[in-house]
Amino acid sequence: ALAIVDLDRGPYAADVEQRLAGSRSFTRLPRYANVAGARVALDREQVVGILVLPSGFSPDLAAGRPASAQLLLDGRRSNAAQITAQYVSNVLADEGAPLSGLSGASEAPSTATPGAGAPGTTSKPNAEVVIDNWFNPNLDYQWFMLPNLVGTLSLGVALMITALSVARERELGTFDQTLVSPATPVEIALGKLLPPLLVASVQATLYLLIVTLLYGVPFRGNLLVFYTAVLTFAEACAGVGLFISSLVRTQQQAFLGAFAVLLPFALLSGFATPIENMPWWLQFLTTINPLAHMLRLMQGLFLKGASVASLAQDLLRLLEIALCTTAAAVLLFRRKAA
Repeated sequence: ALAIVDLDRGPYAADVEQRLAGSRSFTRLPRYANVAGARVALDREQVVGILVLPSGFSPDLAAGRPASAQLLLDGRRSNAAQITAQYVSNVLADEGAPLSGLSGASEAPSTATPGAGAPGTTSKPNAEVVIDNWFNPNLDYQWFMLPNLVGTLSLGVALMITALSVARERELGTFDQTLVSPATPVEIALGKLLPPLLVASVQATLYLLIVTLLYGVPFRGNLLVFYTAVLTFAEACAGVGLFISSLVRTQQQAFLGAFAVLLPFALLSGFATPIENMPWWLQFLTTINPLAHMLRLMQGLFLKGASVASLAQDLLRLLEIALCTTAAAVLLFRRKAA
């Protein structure tokens, strides 16, 4: 989705909007009265960019004078931002407005005047569209990829450790001995959930040091919020892993079950495909996907330096998922152990 702030409301601005609406490149083109309202949508990753058509855009082009527009892109999604810039460049090129600073596009406006050039030809008025990449000025792909790996790696570790632990004990025959111990099934289940939290915390600490010190990715957020998000996310994934382990009897079955969950989580997280480009029913499924919330939290903490208030929605949703998966896993584990 691309937000449009039309401050001009002239024929050239309307033509640009119609061309963008006729393109299949954008699923939605929400209109906003000002940049402040559009920025809220950009902060929440509801749009990948904001096209600002300032007042005087159409009069300048109509008079043959250079006009300027502005394209604000979400640098947290470098691939989507570059693709959006290319699509908008193609549309504006028909208006005589190539994007400045874009590779492959003309960066200097033509100095030809209307009526100049070959006989019978008329040069279009020129417009310069200034690109501003927020949160990732150079659209460095590492700045997009590395924060996302914090959640992806934690998902794999927490899921696999929990799913394989119970299955291994069943194969070795020690699971029945654990059940006859003084510990209750609920205590045993909770004990299985603690190691993934410890491993995820250590892994997140090492990864944070590597990403910031070796790769130079900035961390602008709060460390307390960072570890809260990591532990809550690991708990949600460990609950899913314990749920899987309660349904299988061998490590091979547990591995296949964990992989069957891991792949949909990754595909529906927005890691590879923007969530807003998915069908509505898949977008609904992303709301119960812990990895989707974790990726937004990591991008906000690393690149944006988001406040606790702006991250509260994803933190609360992640906590809800963790409580639900843990409760379901403990109940099923208790029934299997009975």
